[in-house]
Amino acid sequence: MNTVNLTLVALFLANFLFASSASAQMSPDLIEREVHDAIINEFNTRLPESRVEAIINPVNPSLDLAQCQGPLEITLPFNSGQRITARVNCHAPVWSLFVTAQVRQLMDVVVTNRPLTRNSVIGANDVRLLEQDVIRLNGDYFLSLNDVIGQQVRRPIGSDQVVNSRMIETAIAVRRGDQVSLESQRGSLVIRTTGIAQEDGHLHQQIRVLNPQSGNEVRAIVIEPGRVRVP
Repeated sequence: MNTVNLTLVALFLANFLFASSASAQMSPDLIEREVHDAIINEFNTRLPESRVEAIINPVNPSLDLAQCQGPLEITLPFNSGQRITARVNCHAPVWSLFVTAQVRQLMDVVVTNRPLTRNSVIGANDVRLLEQDVIRLNGDYFLSLNDVIGQQVRRPIGSDQVVNSRMIETAIAVRRGDQVSLESQRGSLVIRTTGIAQEDGHLHQQIRVLNPQSGNEVRAIVIEPGRVRVP
């Protein structure tokens, strides 16, 4: 075979391969898998300890997209709660499309075991951890039971309800009218007497306390329930 014939054969093969490549279609299933993986990776980056589920809406097979000769570029420009829109770009040949999906990001968060009344103090038996979709919770939830145990209920909470920061507050350690142990220290000497709280107080908060023996009112810091100390 002479040089001219070899050249013609090479040109024929090149044209054949180019035509085959140009006529090849991009698999919708492949696009959906790559969008799925991109979404999972993005949400795992945001909350590595979470479990992410993504349901990809099918790509229309009639779009007739040419086979991409390089890696697909996938970005997530639109994110509205659980609904995600991914942009898929191909650079050779050039085409793009949008793919939508529904996403759930699941984590164990604190929920109630039973209804909790206003001003009650949350105990260990009142709450548990339960897997929830945190996308719906807008970042207002607790991941540890210790974050809520010992806190006071600000407003009634139903059973099996996710506990958020608006529902609880630091528990009141001393209430107005309570009889408290009133302490004052002078060097190594600690003097203790009985006082009457004149206002509610949280731990480490300063409140007014009446000394009924002297009739004087002093400012004292709540150091534990039923116990205050003059600074």
